[in-house]
Amino acid sequence: MIEKFNTLKLSDNHYLQIAKDSGNNYFDEFMESVSKVKNYMSSKDFKILWDDKMQLNKAKFDEKAFIQSACELSVATYFCEKEDFKVEVKVNPENKKDIDVQFKSHGFTYNVEVKCATFEDKEKVQKSDYYKYLSSGRFDNMIGVMGFISNSIDEGSTNKGEPLKPHKILKNMDNNLKDFLESAHQKFNPDSDENEINILLVGCDDPADMQSWVGYLYASQGLFTKDSFQSKDKYSNVDMVLFTNLYFKHKDFNKKKIENSWNLVQTLNLSFVSPYRKKDKKAGILNFRSEMNNYNDQIAQFEVPGNAPYHVKEIVRITYFVREFLEQKQGIYLFEKNMTGTVE
Repeated sequence: MIEKFNTLKLSDNHYLQIAKDSGNNYFDEFMESVSKVKNYMSSKDFKILWDDKMQLNKAKFDEKAFIQSACELSVATYFCEKEDFKVEVKVNPENKKDIDVQFKSHGFTYNVEVKCATFEDKEKVQKSDYYKYLSSGRFDNMIGVMGFISNSIDEGSTNKGEPLKPHKILKNMDNNLKDFLESAHQKFNPDSDENEINILLVGCDDPADMQSWVGYLYASQGLFTKDSFQSKDKYSNVDMVLFTNLYFKHKDFNKKKIENSWNLVQTLNLSFVSPYRKKDKKAGILNFRSEMNNYNDQIAQFEVPGNAPYHVKEIVRITYFVREFLEQKQGIYLFEKNMTGTVE
């Protein structure tokens, strides 16, 4: 595979060209990943992966599309050795749309659709010198609350003779999750039986971002709450949502201390069963949790330190869990690696 790659003429900003030129492990891990999945894919599917999805036969590099495809490849790499592994499978007889990955385990069939949001608008605001506001869930008077807080901040700054800063609301990405759920719903078989589990896997960013995505499900008007802002029958074919930090593992890899981007072996994985699925599927859902590392139970048992109210602790639970439990106590680094080689 390396010989084939060496014949390519990629743009200088292509992630894989950057990784290869800099000797970054991201490139070696990609080669290992793509060489592995090649053994489990048809020549047609592999050509699409190599030429189109990895953009190795394109003149212009599209970062957003590459990260989406990289997340798909990471998922495929993890599951490719499972029974009856397939990619680009049509499972809904009512249309020609296909899902990303399918495999079987202990008599259950798992259909996995992979989605990865673009964080362009959010990242633009985060990098700016603004006061930033983000709500956990939806509520009607966000602008009014921001106005009250911003007026108080501005008054204090004026009294101190400090320059005023703009105030911006960070984009809540629950509409992205709604779109992902609806898209996956259309791809899954509406008449799937008890042994067929339909999973939406979402590539997320850092721990705080993952907390936000959990909020899109369970905070005020969340999509898995009784007061969901969207009609539940538009995503009832989805049995489970799985959040993982694959976006973080790929986006700007060369600016981070990253390892194991092209797999799900060392990622923070959190699964959530939809209360609006059409069938119970309990046995298949429980079996899936044995197929990969899952941190739901550990996060639920983790006690966020401090005396803050419960609802405040809940919106920082994942961030504290990663930093104080996984990294500092367990020495497990699922985001950026520990360069000191010691547990802090």
